[in-house]
Amino acid sequence: MKKIPAGTRAIASCCCCTLAVWFMVGHLAVASAMEQLDTDHIRSLSCGKLYYRTSYLDAERDVLYVGAMDRVIRVNLNNVSETNCDADSLTLDPSHVPNCISKGKSEFYDCRNHIRVIQPMGDGSRLYVCGTNAHNPRDWVINANLTQLGRNEYVPGVGMGIAKCPFDPSDNSTAVWVENGNPGRLPALYSGTNAEFTKADAVIFRTDLYNYTTGRREYTFKRTLKYDSKWLDKPNFVGSYDIGDYVYFFFRETAVEYINCGKNIYSRVARVCKQDNGGKNILSQNWATFLKARLNCSIPGEFPFYFNEIQSVYKVPGDDTRFYAVFTTLQNGLTGSAICVFTTADVHTAFFGRFKEQASSSSTWLPVLSSKVPEPRPGQCVNDTQTLPDAVLNFIRNHPLMDETVSHENGAPVFYKGDVSFSSLVVERLTVQGFADDKHYTVYYAGTVDGKVYKIVQWFDEETKQGNSELLDIFDVTSPEPIRMMEISPKHKSIYASSDHRIRQVNVVMCNGRYDNCLRCVRDPYCGWDKESNSCQPYTPGLLQDVPNTTPGICDACIAKKRLLVTWGQAVHLSCAIKLPEPMSSLPVTWFYYSRERGQYQLSFRPDKYIQTAEQGLVIMGVTESEAGRYDCRLGSDTLCSYNITVDTQRCAAPSKSHDYQKVYSDWCHEFEKYKMAMKTWERRQLQCNSRQNGSTNNQNTHPNEIYPRSPLV
Repeated sequence: MKKIPAGTRAIASCCCCTLAVWFMVGHLAVASAMEQLDTDHIRSLSCGKLYYRTSYLDAERDVLYVGAMDRVIRVNLNNVSETNCDADSLTLDPSHVPNCISKGKSEFYDCRNHIRVIQPMGDGSRLYVCGTNAHNPRDWVINANLTQLGRNEYVPGVGMGIAKCPFDPSDNSTAVWVENGNPGRLPALYSGTNAEFTKADAVIFRTDLYNYTTGRREYTFKRTLKYDSKWLDKPNFVGSYDIGDYVYFFFRETAVEYINCGKNIYSRVARVCKQDNGGKNILSQNWATFLKARLNCSIPGEFPFYFNEIQSVYKVPGDDTRFYAVFTTLQNGLTGSAICVFTTADVHTAFFGRFKEQASSSSTWLPVLSSKVPEPRPGQCVNDTQTLPDAVLNFIRNHPLMDETVSHENGAPVFYKGDVSFSSLVVERLTVQGFADDKHYTVYYAGTVDGKVYKIVQWFDEETKQGNSELLDIFDVTSPEPIRMMEISPKHKSIYASSDHRIRQVNVVMCNGRYDNCLRCVRDPYCGWDKESNSCQPYTPGLLQDVPNTTPGICDACIAKKRLLVTWGQAVHLSCAIKLPEPMSSLPVTWFYYSRERGQYQLSFRPDKYIQTAEQGLVIMGVTESEAGRYDCRLGSDTLCSYNITVDTQRCAAPSKSHDYQKVYSDWCHEFEKYKMAMKTWERRQLQCNSRQNGSTNNQNTHPNEIYPRSPLV
């Protein structure tokens, strides 16, 4: 047998070492793709494709009411999957179905009864419900336990739902039941919807006011001026709220002030006084206090970039100081979305500013001079609007639009992103207890049209006096279906999202199952890193947390330092077995080396020595004694993983003793014999496969990528 030179033996030995280290160390698991939710964090309910698009969360009764096609469902807030589709729902079948079908509407969607309004009445023991009823809107009053009222229980003014909810189930609408502040202290429903089958009459409406004791109608309905584009122009309503003396409506519409320059969509906030009883001679059936203003959600600059179309608005229960809303760009342009916050104080400021007018149909819209505004100021609440002078009523009839826009808080959006369309939003205000003082955060959950939820955290910097925010996570909830409705329950620490097919419940505290490393854990205000158990836990004082990212290296002590013994001359792959969420996966990853001579410095990649892999790992080619030491992989200022490399310079040296030479030679020959046997086995099986294939195809043309048998290599 021929002798193999020592250099060849060393190379063969080092090749085996290189392969072993490559597979042993592993690959960097950066989660650039969408990371699925743990099954413990998500629950699901489906009673069929019922178009779940309306909701009312009753925190006192611990239940979520969902409006769907032909039914109202009482959903278990603790676990939606425990809801019984039959026992926990009330069926409200449509009437006039043949008439609906005769108008060209579809039998199994348009001509069903889609529940679009669910509002609590009084103490919440009764619910006001309104549905499309096969394009013939109808309303009901039912008990909170989803039973019909008794025969002796009569609610006046209920039965016809026109102007209270839409004809078309695809239309956007809004409604809020107001118990206090109305004329005569009588309850009423305020709504924003289409009041005609043809959708030509969009309306902001208040129902007739009845004395429920006597059943007598005390005050007639009030509405916006019919067919007047200055008041409303093809609006899409997204929300309404009862705050103080006013009811506020949020919607998007064709911008009448932009019409001479083309067509554009603007977002609006409108308000009416709850005491509004119309005018005496003018506007007798219409609002005498209706005003509206533009909502400005834009990226600031010399030429601001506007997100003009409001899609959803949310107000934290019990907090009347702010409105939170999601906006998108125009549907026929570049796709983008933003979250903006508006304070009630800024809304009031806009409504007490200048009015806007157009002198003629070809004139530019300009602010009204203060000298032309009558007294008392139009739009203000008064005890009896029927005592207002005709000058005030005529002015507000022609000047419902304010000149000043309502600017977003802090002068910029909380968050914005291209190539995504937000459809809904819920918000939680969070207070985290600390050793020195409490920390306050606002957490946003924005649903998208492709079924994802973006989780964003916002905090206020006391030094700069500015708000800061960061995208924490993105997760699938109803993909690929759009998210139609969202609610949040701080008590159950869950968000609830619906699509046309299902309702999903997602835990907001996803620490242990979602975050497997300190870096991700400390940025979530719900979580903290436990150094003792080396795990992410719901936050309590004493755990590591750094939501604003103001403590560099907070997780360094929790990073495991990996030690590697490598052979001189081999190639080594360094990687980190760590998952990063999609928001963090796009951040630059850098590698640092610590040497005795130069100290710490960032490595520069080059093909002959340091190579960066597609997974942000590091390959060191031809390791020598000078490459021994510590290597850190960092994401910004945070360390992802750390290695300490020791180079064995003796392992690949030529044998110095005959016994060592014989052992190395014997090991090498043994490995070579195993390689020969494996090759022969592979060739034999390949020949068998080819012969069977040739017999079955009867000499048909073989696939161009087929592997043909070859002559033995050894």
